[in-house]
Amino acid sequence: MLALASQPLLSIGDTAMIGHLGVEPLAARAIGAAIIGGIYWIFTFLSFGTTSLVGHHHGANDFKACGETYFHALCLALLGGIGVASAGLLFAVPLYQWMGAAANIVNEGVPYFRIYIASAPFTFIFFASVGFFRGTLDTRTPMIIAFLISVTHLLLDYGLIYGNFGLPRLGLRGAAIAASSAQLVGAATCLGIFFFSPSMTAYRAVKWRISLPRLRPLFRIGSDLAIRTGALRGSLVFATSCAARMGAGVLSANEIAFQLMLLGSDVIDGLAVAGQALVAKYLGSGQKDTAFAMGKTLIRCGAVAGLLFGIAFLGAQDAIVSFFTNSTDVKLLLGAGVILLVALFQPLNGIVFVLDGLLIGARDTRFLMWAMLIGGLGIFVPISWMSLHFGWGLTGIWAGVGALMSWRLLTLLYRFFSRTWSAVQNV
Repeated sequence: MLALASQPLLSIGDTAMIGHLGVEPLAARAIGAAIIGGIYWIFTFLSFGTTSLVGHHHGANDFKACGETYFHALCLALLGGIGVASAGLLFAVPLYQWMGAAANIVNEGVPYFRIYIASAPFTFIFFASVGFFRGTLDTRTPMIIAFLISVTHLLLDYGLIYGNFGLPRLGLRGAAIAASSAQLVGAATCLGIFFFSPSMTAYRAVKWRISLPRLRPLFRIGSDLAIRTGALRGSLVFATSCAARMGAGVLSANEIAFQLMLLGSDVIDGLAVAGQALVAKYLGSGQKDTAFAMGKTLIRCGAVAGLLFGIAFLGAQDAIVSFFTNSTDVKLLLGAGVILLVALFQPLNGIVFVLDGLLIGARDTRFLMWAMLIGGLGIFVPISWMSLHFGWGLTGIWAGVGALMSWRLLTLLYRFFSRTWSAVQNV
C-alpha cells in the first residue's frame, strides 16, 4: 500500500539540500523538476494501467496473463524511456527558456536536467514493475524497493551536493547524478526479483514475444491516463512558468509549497493504491457491492488523513519553512497565506486521491481524462495566467490549485455514487 510512501520525503529532502545552496540552484531545480515531473507523471500510466490489468487477471486467477501484461508494460517502458531521454538531452535549453527562466537559471539548470532525464528508462521500468507488484497484491516489495531508492538517492545527494563521504562537491549536478544512480538501482532490483525469485515462477511461464491483444489494453488505458495526467501536469508546469516570470523568489516559494502538497497527497495516495488494486480484484471476480463498500470506507479514511496533514502543516509552519530555506523573501511569500491554502486543501486531496485510484482500478479512465482536461486546462490554467497578468501573485496561483481540487472533488464524488464505474468495460 505504501509502495511510494518514501518518494515525497525524498523529494522534500532533495529540495531542502539544494535550497541551502541558494535561491538560484533551487529555482533551477524547480524548473527542471516541473518539466521532468510533467513528463514522468504522464508515464505513470505504466504503473496505474498495469496495476488495473494485472489486478483484474489476478482476481480471475490467470497468472500467465499477469506475467504477459508485465512483459508488455516493460517493453513500453523501455521504448518510452529511451525516447524521453533522447528528447530531453536534445531540447533541454529550449525547455528552460520556454519556462521563462533567466539566463543564469538556464545555465545552472540545463546540466542538472540532462543528467537527470538520461535515467528515464530506469524510472519507467520501475513504474511498470510497481504496477505489476501492486496488481498481484504484493505491496511490500515495491515499498522496500522505493525505500532503497530513496536511501540511495539521499545518501548520494548528501555526498555529491556538499562533497561528503570523500565524494566531489558537485552542487546541483551532484543531485542529478544521485537521482539517476538511485533510479538505476531501483530498476535493476525490480527486474532481479521478477526474473530470479522463486515466488515469481508462475508469472514467468509466458511467451516472451510482443502480442497486439496484450498491448491493446495497455494502449487503451494508457492513452486515457496519459492525456489525463498530461492535462494535470501541463497545467502545473504552466503555473510554474507563471511563477518563474514573477521572479526567482516566487518560483522558489512555489516549489516549496508544491513539495508540501505532494507530501500530503502522495502519502495519502497509499490509500488510493490499495483501493485501485482491490477494486480491480473485486470487479475481476464479480464482487461489485464489495468494491462500492470499500470505496465508501476509503473516502472517510482519505478525509481524515488529509485533515491530519492540514493540521500538521499549520502547527509547524515556521519550522517547515525554515527547513527549506534561509531566504527572508521566500519566507515572507510563503507566510502570506500560501501555507494556509496548502493546509486547507489537504482534506480535499485525501478524498480526491482515493477516488481517483478507485476509478483507475475500475478502468473508468475515459471519465477521468475528460474531467481533468476541463479542470486543468479550463480552470487552473486561466487562473494562473490571470495571477501573472493581474498581479495576484503566488496566492492567486494557489487559489487556482484550490479551484482545481474542488472541481475534481465534485466530479469524482458524482461518478462514485452514480456507480456507473462498476459497469465500465473498456478493455
